[in-house]
Amino acid sequence: MASNERDIWLVNGYCSGDLSDDEFEELQQRLRQSSQARQLLVEYRAMESALPSVVACPTAQPATPPRATEDGRRRWHIEVLAMSAMFLLVAGGIALLWPRNPGPDEPPHVAVITQVVGAYALDDVAIRPGQPVVSGQIVLDRGVVRLDFVSGARVAIEGPACVEVIDEMHIVLDRGVVTATVPEAAIGFLVETKTASVVDKGTAFGVSVADDGTTDVCVFEGLVSVNRKGAGPGESSLVREGQAVRASRQSATVDSTEFKVAAFERAWPVNSGVLQATGSMKFVSPGPNFNPQKYEDNEHILIFPEQKNVLLDAPIRVGQSDPGEFRLVPFEQTKTIPAGQRVSSYLLQINCAWTEEQQRRKQRVVGQVTFAEPIVGLISRNRLIKETESLFGNPKLKYESPSRSVEPRPAGDLRKGFDTIILAADQRTLILDLQVSPDRIDQMRVLVEVP
Repeated sequence: MASNERDIWLVNGYCSGDLSDDEFEELQQRLRQSSQARQLLVEYRAMESALPSVVACPTAQPATPPRATEDGRRRWHIEVLAMSAMFLLVAGGIALLWPRNPGPDEPPHVAVITQVVGAYALDDVAIRPGQPVVSGQIVLDRGVVRLDFVSGARVAIEGPACVEVIDEMHIVLDRGVVTATVPEAAIGFLVETKTASVVDKGTAFGVSVADDGTTDVCVFEGLVSVNRKGAGPGESSLVREGQAVRASRQSATVDSTEFKVAAFERAWPVNSGVLQATGSMKFVSPGPNFNPQKYEDNEHILIFPEQKNVLLDAPIRVGQSDPGEFRLVPFEQTKTIPAGQRVSSYLLQINCAWTEEQQRRKQRVVGQVTFAEPIVGLISRNRLIKETESLFGNPKLKYESPSRSVEPRPAGDLRKGFDTIILAADQRTLILDLQVSPDRIDQMRVLVEVP
């Protein structure tokens, strides 16, 4: 049997749970030695946009009970190899490369490419983080890049797209999708298209432009002003959080339209500090009325962005801050993040809508998320989640569930049934393997560094 055919046979047997012990060992060896074998396993998963047989979900339960503990460890080693391959393939080159200073005869840069997810120019040249951006045209064939402007505005561009950078406060989107987060210092940031001008009023928003120039604007937070191209300054429309408008050559006005965020679901996470979510991880679509308890999903661990750039005025306790597998330790042995550090918070949750049949058993959900900045703390205890709610949670919400946590394995405990949480060596990638129960909401809070 040819090498590639053997890899296909091994990967298919692994996903269906049919490999013998010797075949397990053979697959592990192939994954260590062959990038093609790792790519093959990644592609098998991509077919389902989740992990097929190794992720237990309502539509795919294992037909046989788990194998011995040692076998389970081998399977998990394969998981880590494959997830690492996926991370390197999709989000390679995360380390920030500082831009060089422009020479005396070169124009100063107005932005820096800080984050890249599978981004390529038209000539199939990979775009790398750290590249300075001067005034001029950017043509993105595919993938997502984030530009951090010297004004403070952050703009994620999803290809295929053509964008002209005018200066630190002005871009022209000829076609494609952008999402923007604009702080107070950059209020007035302008996104211009063939049919509209979008002026920020201190907000987060998305703009998509079709080939015919039709422009859709969705406001995720705050307020923007939208004016049809060629219209007078007094004819602009104010668009608020949760609203959407459209400008086109077929209409003489800026028209209200349905608030749909599907067009922005790849660019917006990058703008929010999440580079990639794979397996059963899913970034929550932007929009108003954020309330995790309203989201029931049997198949995904949802990622909710919480408070940004929080300055800690006192030390806070976290369950883990070092790379490796999360082990539950006595409360007095938990780690602390010192006062004076700035962090941003994300809430990870799975809240299933349980059927009567599912009430009788747990289910398993596996996924991976990669953040743009290093993770400095994981909070999984119900007590600590509640204690940090006032600092990082939505102040408008009051959670009703008495139990909101995950259950990592206690140090030294060899029993089955615990959640597996692994913080990778890069300190940006988190791998979760959760055993979900019908009587609780599984949640954990992730704190990432603010550069």
